[in-house]
Amino acid sequence: MSPISEAEGQEALNQIAAANRQMVEQIKSPGWYSWSLSLMVGGLTAAQEAPLPVIFGAEIAFFVALVLLVRAYKRSKGVWIPGYRAGRTRWVAVGGAIGTMAIMLTGVLVYREMHVRGACIVAGVILTVLFRLYCPLWQKAYRRDLGVA
Repeated sequence: MSPISEAEGQEALNQIAAANRQMVEQIKSPGWYSWSLSLMVGGLTAAQEAPLPVIFGAEIAFFVALVLLVRAYKRSKGVWIPGYRAGRTRWVAVGGAIGTMAIMLTGVLVYREMHVRGACIVAGVILTVLFRLYCPLWQKAYRRDLGVA
């Protein structure tokens, strides 16, 4: 026999659902976050046509900006949810990473091997747009993971 009643069990489930709804509301990504991340990824991709020292500088700037972006998000929201956490979000994050690498590498290869100027810039613009669409997809997966779809 269970030490808690059915009503107590239902109340505990209701509290979990309420906490999940509160968490989903708390982590809603502000527009500045999605646009910042999107422009950072697009800019890093576009920079791949520059001379090597500029590329290294862009990569350093990207990672510094990423750290600052995470800090700003934490300060704004009070919490940070890792993108690769278990659940649907992991698949969205892995798919986003693979897609980003594929587009970035395609731009670099077209530029370096086929000598098509502007290929990395085009890839950067494409990634900026796709990342702006990607951020809400991750959040939707997170909501579904918490049962708040």
